[in-house]
Amino acid sequence: MEEQQKLDFIRNELTGNILKALGLDDSELVKVNLSTPNHLDGFMSVIHNLVLVTKDKKTSKERTFNLMVKVMKGDEKFREVSLTKTQFTNEIYIYSKVIPTFTELLSTRRCSVKGNSWCPRIFYCTAGLIPAFSKIYETILVMENMALDGYKAGPRNDLDETHLTLMARRIAQFHACTYAMKIIDKECLENLVDGIIPLNFIKDDEIFESYAIMFRNGLDRIFGYLSKHPEELDNEQFKADMAKLRSKYGEEPIHLMQKFLQRNEFSVILHGDYNRNNVLFKYENGKPVDLRMFDFQENRYATPSIDLSFFMCMSMPTGLREQFWNPLLKCYHDSLMDTLIDILKCDRSDPRLEIYSYSNFMVHMKQLGMYGAMVASHFLPWMLGSEEECALLAECSVKDIGSDEMKRLTIMSGGEKVDKRLIEIFRLMSQLGYFSIVHDD
Repeated sequence: MEEQQKLDFIRNELTGNILKALGLDDSELVKVNLSTPNHLDGFMSVIHNLVLVTKDKKTSKERTFNLMVKVMKGDEKFREVSLTKTQFTNEIYIYSKVIPTFTELLSTRRCSVKGNSWCPRIFYCTAGLIPAFSKIYETILVMENMALDGYKAGPRNDLDETHLTLMARRIAQFHACTYAMKIIDKECLENLVDGIIPLNFIKDDEIFESYAIMFRNGLDRIFGYLSKHPEELDNEQFKADMAKLRSKYGEEPIHLMQKFLQRNEFSVILHGDYNRNNVLFKYENGKPVDLRMFDFQENRYATPSIDLSFFMCMSMPTGLREQFWNPLLKCYHDSLMDTLIDILKCDRSDPRLEIYSYSNFMVHMKQLGMYGAMVASHFLPWMLGSEEECALLAECSVKDIGSDEMKRLTIMSGGEKVDKRLIEIFRLMSQLGYFSIVHDD
């Protein structure tokens, strides 16, 4: 009954709101097609496909809108445990306030980069109590169906240099807007940041338990494998780094995760969940030439290493990871500076840019770049496991994320290929000096 009420709301009241938002007061709705493909569902969301056909009352000209409607999944208890309300409210804020502000900045400064090309077009969004939809707090996001414009998912796991470079350049453009506003309109940036609800791993000594469980399970998998294969600790530095990680954060890695959220001069408004599964690519002759990013639920104001190290740890295969890690960071930084220079209408020698120099940026990455490895510890089993294992993990995470079965699945999914890949990622973190955050008091 409740689900039918939601579907009726989408077909009727929501479609009217969309037409008003589009300014189609002189058009009538002649067709509504609503469907819910199972493969589009996320961990915390339900995605509906919505096709609207309108007809102009004067000219009888018809227009077709292919849309996607994103709403929260689960009951109040699930949303409280998973912080879904905070995350989805923040996502609405990014689409309705942050990206329009960045887009206006780029436009008024006559930049070559266009902010409205970063993401799908948003037709309507709202957050709050919507009595006709449900009795509890809801968010509704209506966006274009990008698949019909030729955008599609890239490879499930390993990305090549072209895909990785495109991802690095795009997120650099997004981050550059924060730095530009720090320089030319700090008050506006501060107001923008204040609108983001803080998404902490620990707040007032209260731990975000669902994440705490996932990170514990991830590290338990790594340390369990190392106990059976001590030869993987193939140098003294790596052995010391992993020993320190285990002794200091092995029982509660969530305390390490909170350290990554510290704010400093490099802090930016983040995507927060920037990974292959949250971007779509456009291809020409088999090569990616453009991308659109979406799913901003985990956005924060924090280190850019969160966006960078996440997709780099998740999507770079062994060999390429070791070879291309620093060159990809250089590519990111070049794009960051190019965008900043375009916005500020200055050159690279401008003293205002010194704080964001490549050398300072690499020091910053050394301090906080281990974030992606920690996330990979629990998320790689999802991505590298079979579709059946991934489905079981998703089901178990909703049913009881703290169960023994969830832990077993996290430790076993994907088998030894996942174990080895995780060790290789952490070994690279050690070689790069990224364990400094673990050793810091």
